[in-house]
Amino acid sequence: MSEVIEAPRELHLTASQLAQFNSVEDSNPTLVGKRVDQLPTDVYVSPERYALEQKKLFRGRPIPVGVSNMLPGPRTRVAVDDYGPSILLTRDEEGQVHAFHNICTHRAIKLCQSHEAVKGGLVTCPYHAWSFDMKGQLKSLPRPEVFPGLDKHAMGLKELQCVEAGGVIWVNLDRDVDADFSVVSGPLAADFDAIGLPQQKICHHLRVEVMANWKLIVDSFSENYHVTRLHANSLGSMFIDRATSCEMIGEHMRVMSGRAGFRQGEEVETFEQFRRSAVVHYTIVPGALIITSPTYISVMLLAPAGIDRTIVNYYLLVDRLPETERETVHYEKSLALMKRVTTEEDFWVAELGTAAAREGVIEHITCGGMEREIVRFHETVNAILAQ
Repeated sequence: MSEVIEAPRELHLTASQLAQFNSVEDSNPTLVGKRVDQLPTDVYVSPERYALEQKKLFRGRPIPVGVSNMLPGPRTRVAVDDYGPSILLTRDEEGQVHAFHNICTHRAIKLCQSHEAVKGGLVTCPYHAWSFDMKGQLKSLPRPEVFPGLDKHAMGLKELQCVEAGGVIWVNLDRDVDADFSVVSGPLAADFDAIGLPQQKICHHLRVEVMANWKLIVDSFSENYHVTRLHANSLGSMFIDRATSCEMIGEHMRVMSGRAGFRQGEEVETFEQFRRSAVVHYTIVPGALIITSPTYISVMLLAPAGIDRTIVNYYLLVDRLPETERETVHYEKSLALMKRVTTEEDFWVAELGTAAAREGVIEHITCGGMEREIVRFHETVNAILAQ
């Protein structure tokens, strides 16, 4: 009997997504905002500012450290090393994701060395072979008689708050502070569910070290004004100068814009209909950019490694992995285009901006009416740092 392959379920946009889509304007240039704002340049190069961001933005809050498909099934694990402390992510037998400090509780040795998913119910320390299960419990150790009175239950791995929601793995890196996961597991997860993010498969993964402040990377992706200019020879022809629609989901930003040929009033209910004519771009505070395309979704996770250095993990996600040579070629071309757009264009200007900010010549950057998303992002960051 031949295997029955279920058709992918139809994804319907949320009421909030549909309402925003219906507000997206067409290409009438008179509709573009007319406003000027100035932002201080030193926020990109100040050591004090960077330290404050690490304390208040990247600790004690939900940080997007991975996508669900990094752990493709039960009894899998992977190490994430780009956020300071090494993190061990696991998916247990029931499918639940956990996060731990990637450190053996015996002699404080790093446990998992792999940045790709490893299957198996136990992770074993390479030093003395202490073994822990996917829930962080110490299951076995050699020569237990030489540890009289050892309470195995008290020697489990040090766990971090972790929530898997909307196809994203969120971790609180500060064990001394309770993080609020209500937005990322509620309205934001509903948005990601509506675009099928939890079911997406990793088609390609690219890890890039960018010599730029993390906020300048966010800036370089966050407005339409640059698209037909910086990307004139890559994807610029797919878009035209048009107004965007920006909505806040908690502290996170959802931006929608029509592609070339978009006309206001199009009938859209499903994500497939939407993605053919428009783009939705999520700016996650802190540290993630999620952008839809007609046949894939780009996820960029930003991990600051210094004032002027950021590790970016880029994931090209697809509904299903390519099965034919034609599909493989299509996604290889998509990856090549996105690699060019990101590394040679967007990341490049972020590096240029970081280098210029260090010189201190320009005290403020100037944002016009088509760059309001940058202003809202910085306002959000400033509000969190002021708490």
